Amino acid sequence: MGLAVVLGTGLVGLLTVVLVLAVLAVVAMATGGTGLLDLPDDAWFVTPWGMLATNLLLAAGIPVAMLAVRVGHRWRPGYVSSVVGRLRWRVLLGSAARAALVLVPALLVTVVVDAAFTGTLGDLTAFDPEPRWAALALVVLLTTPLQAAGEEYFFRGWLTQAIGSWCARPLVALVLPALVSATVFALAHGSQDPWLFADRFAFGLVASVLVWRTGGLEASIAVHTVNNVAAFALAIAYGGLADSLAATEAAPWVVVLDVLAFAGAAFLAARWATRSGVRREVPGGWVGRAGRASPRTPDHQTTTGGRTP
Repeated sequence: MGLAVVLGTGLVGLLTVVLVLAVLAVVAMATGGTGLLDLPDDAWFVTPWGMLATNLLLAAGIPVAMLAVRVGHRWRPGYVSSVVGRLRWRVLLGSAARAALVLVPALLVTVVVDAAFTGTLGDLTAFDPEPRWAALALVVLLTTPLQAAGEEYFFRGWLTQAIGSWCARPLVALVLPALVSATVFALAHGSQDPWLFADRFAFGLVASVLVWRTGGLEASIAVHTVNNVAAFALAIAYGGLADSLAATEAAPWVVVLDVLAFAGAAFLAARWATRSGVRREVPGGWVGRAGRASPRTPDHQTTTGGRTP
C-alpha cells in the first residue's frame, strides 16, 4: 500500500505538471504572445509567460499535497492547511503584514550594503527595469503567492506530515521532518554553492518552526510570499530578474542577513499568533496508528466554522 500510494501520488503530480504546461502552451499559441513558443531575445523563464508557467507549475504542489494526504493518510485534505482543517485567512494576512515589516527593510539594507561592498552605490538610483516590467509585475503579484503556497503545501505540509506520522516520539516527529523537508527544499532549487544552500536550508527550518508555533501553513506561506514578491519586485525594477532566478551562489554576509531577517519575521508572526490565541493543536487530538492517524473532532467543536482561529 505504501509503495502504491507513493507511486500514485507521483504519477498524479506528473500529470498535473504536464496539464499546466499544456494549458499554457495552448494559451500562448492562441494569443500569439511572446512567451512559451516565441523567445528570440530573452530566456523563457524571465518573460511574463515564463514566470506565469513557473509559478503555476509550483502551485500544483497544493492539489498534489492534498491528494497525497487524502489517499495516503485517509484524512480530510484541509488538515494539510492547519489544525482546524482549513486555511485561516486571518492568520495568513496577519502574518504577511508582520513579515513585511521585517523582510522589506531587510532586503533594502542588503541591497545597499552589497552596493557599498562592490562600489556600485551610484547605480542604485539608475533604474533599468525589465523590458516587460508591467506584465512581469502583474504576474508576480497575482501568482507568486500561489507559487509560495505550493512549495509550503508540499514541503511543510505533505512531506512534513508524511514523515512525522511515522515517528512515535513527539520531539522526533518535530525535528526529523523539519530537517528532511528543509534539506529537500534547498536541494530542489538546483545547483548552488554551500552558502546559498545554507540560506535556503535555514529558510526551510524557519518555515517549519512557524508551522509548529502557529498550527498551520499560513504563517510560512506569508513569510515565503512576502520574501519572494519583494525580491522579484526589486529584480524587475533593476533588470536583474534572470540573475536572481538563476543564482547559484551567495556571499556569506548576505546569508547571515537573510537568516536574521527570516528569524525576525518568524518571531513577529509567531508572537502575534500566540497573543491572538491562534490554535496550535487539532481539536480533540488524533486517533489511529502510525502512518494512518486521523484528526478526531468532538461534537461540540468545529474545524470549519469562522470563529476558530
